Amino acid sequence: MHLHSRQAPVPKLLEAETPDLPLRRRIAACILVMPGVGPDGLPDADTLAAVRAGVGALHSVVDMRASAAARYHAAIRAEAEGAGVPSPLISGNLESGIGYSLGRTGTDLPYPRGIALADDPGLAYRAALLAAREARAVGYDWTFSPTVDVRTTDDDPILGVRAFGVGTESTGDLGAAQVRGFRDGGMIACAKHFPGHGDSAVDSHLGLPVIDRDRASLEDVHLPPFAAAIAAGVQTIMVGHVVLPALGVEQPASLSAVVNREWLRNRLGFEGVIISDSLRMAAISARWTPAEAAVLALAAGADVANSKCEAGRLSELVDAVAGAVAEGRISEAELSRSAERMAALRDDLAHDRSHPGQTPLPTPGSLDRALTWHDPARPGTVDVAGGIDSAGELLVIGDSPLAARLAEAAVARGVTVGHDQREASAERVAELASTDGDRMLVPVLLPGTSVSPGERRRISAVIAEAASGPSTATVIVNGMMAASGLASPGVAVIVAPAVDAFGICSEAAVEAVLDHLTGAGGARR
Repeated sequence: MHLHSRQAPVPKLLEAETPDLPLRRRIAACILVMPGVGPDGLPDADTLAAVRAGVGALHSVVDMRASAAARYHAAIRAEAEGAGVPSPLISGNLESGIGYSLGRTGTDLPYPRGIALADDPGLAYRAALLAAREARAVGYDWTFSPTVDVRTTDDDPILGVRAFGVGTESTGDLGAAQVRGFRDGGMIACAKHFPGHGDSAVDSHLGLPVIDRDRASLEDVHLPPFAAAIAAGVQTIMVGHVVLPALGVEQPASLSAVVNREWLRNRLGFEGVIISDSLRMAAISARWTPAEAAVLALAAGADVANSKCEAGRLSELVDAVAGAVAEGRISEAELSRSAERMAALRDDLAHDRSHPGQTPLPTPGSLDRALTWHDPARPGTVDVAGGIDSAGELLVIGDSPLAARLAEAAVARGVTVGHDQREASAERVAELASTDGDRMLVPVLLPGTSVSPGERRRISAVIAEAASGPSTATVIVNGMMAASGLASPGVAVIVAPAVDAFGICSEAAVEAVLDHLTGAGGARR
């Protein structure tokens, strides 16, 4: 490979005795597990035991108000301090804000696709900075973002709106801007999913993607955004579960020494923390037990085995890794270097958070409710084709959560809106057009991440019916399709990157749609 970029030197270790720590402590420092919640809303006994054992990272709690999550995380840190061990890093998928993990709390931000539509690295930076500040206020340390996969196939079943969906250079620019925003907000950033997941037609949550990628595509398309993230100072990189047989990677990249050590360490010069993608995903868990997967990931050069199993299973994983060290399958010296990198990562985080003159963080209680994202670039985070007619009232059509959220948000703005909660079909549009001439019809369509031919025909039929009817209409389509490719004379189309493959809806995209429907987002006819 011809790419070679180096990040800033890793800070010197404060805990010089790390190699002298007991082996089990060093192993625990290289494992991520899922926390448990007791009936009091605080860490359960298994989680506290994992903290005392020195576990390196805990993933996010879910469905919890911001103030309750802050209380939970404070209890974790208090337990670690009492035990005399470093507090585990609290991680989460926070690229669209804390609400992605916690539920409707804090500010919903655009998915990466929305940021890319605005084509503004400044917006990418601002969104990451805001996400980081709110996450830090709640007690997070580490966000598994930005996603810098270059999406090259329309058959992508999983990335969808969580990828920027633009070319290699723009993906690198936007990803680097987000790395800087997360770091300036006091969060550890993580570029994912090395060496690129954007040409996969298989969801690694469900199966193992085998990709026919050649070396030119690897070097010219998929790796440059990771090099850009490294140059921007990204501290961690997540390695995905993809197989690249034409490049000699016959096992998942996350379990490949070639990918971790040769490509990422030696060729790209990455000196930070390498973490595997979740080892609970079917690409891995269908083949290996959690303990064996952790062994294979660490043996291949990961610094953190992203096990995501219950905290109570930590000792089982530590036992397996210790056994692998005794058998020579894992180098103890390499394991110590991984523990050192984790300690250095904490030092790096403390340095980022110690800059003078930082503005105060929001209070956790102020983030308990869903907050509206106000940014002048917001209208540009959805894709619009066609002029949008003025209408005093809206009739939202659709049985999806996106349709419901759009109707609710319109009411909150004081718009007169009805909601027909039946499927947004061409027949439904024709029926309503004949009886609701005074309202703008707003059919809302939610195709799959990989849009099937049948879904494309349905979208085209709805747009054609909306264009031919007597009523004004604007068709809303979720996802990554180009609005210009769907446009038809007489009807406006808004493609909104609002809902991801897991069904999680970003309020920022909903508000951006309303900016256009209510005249705040651009010209109206």
